Amino acid sequence: MLQKILNQQRKVENKPKTILVGLWNPQPKYINTRHNIGADILFSYSQKNNLKIDLDNSGQFQFGKFEIINHEILLVIPMTSMNNSGQGLKSFLINENIKDFNLLVIHDDIDLAFGRFRLKKGISDGGHNGIKSLDSALGTNDYWRLKIGLGRPPTSQDPADYVLSKFNNDQTEEVEFIIEDSMEIIDLFFKDIEFAIKKASERRIIDVV
Repeated sequence: MLQKILNQQRKVENKPKTILVGLWNPQPKYINTRHNIGADILFSYSQKNNLKIDLDNSGQFQFGKFEIINHEILLVIPMTSMNNSGQGLKSFLINENIKDFNLLVIHDDIDLAFGRFRLKKGISDGGHNGIKSLDSALGTNDYWRLKIGLGRPPTSQDPADYVLSKFNNDQTEEVEFIIEDSMEIIDLFFKDIEFAIKKASERRIIDVV
């Protein structure tokens, strides 16, 4: 009987773990801004899967977990600022004693056209401070990233101000579709990564600026 329990415990412990991280600035003044699209997607994804996300006692992160296709999925929302996202994720990994995991980070990308997606692994930070922080905390960039295109700002607007501003009226309605499509890509990620990469690269938005 004891051996059966131990075997079941090992089976649970050996189940592949995938951590989904959504990047954002948690301060109220940044709610619904462009820079927060990564976390907004994960909040919607948690609702889709009827998953409750709880704030850890440390205040460093929110998290929740569920199972899909024989994988243990952990949703993590760092509660640190965007530029210190790595601190929030590292605190989670230490708190949960997680060492072996697959990682998918969802975040905005100013150099990608609005509404375009890219699903890639092991690439440069592209100047994104949240990704820089994660790379530093993890000591590697060998993880998956789902990049959500914001498009470049008008030449008269500072890029930092642009990402910290809300989507314009023409874009707001499209953001709902972006969130829906990104959740589909996340689901595909667990089933067939190559197909998820293909679907992500094929997504296009036309005449929405």
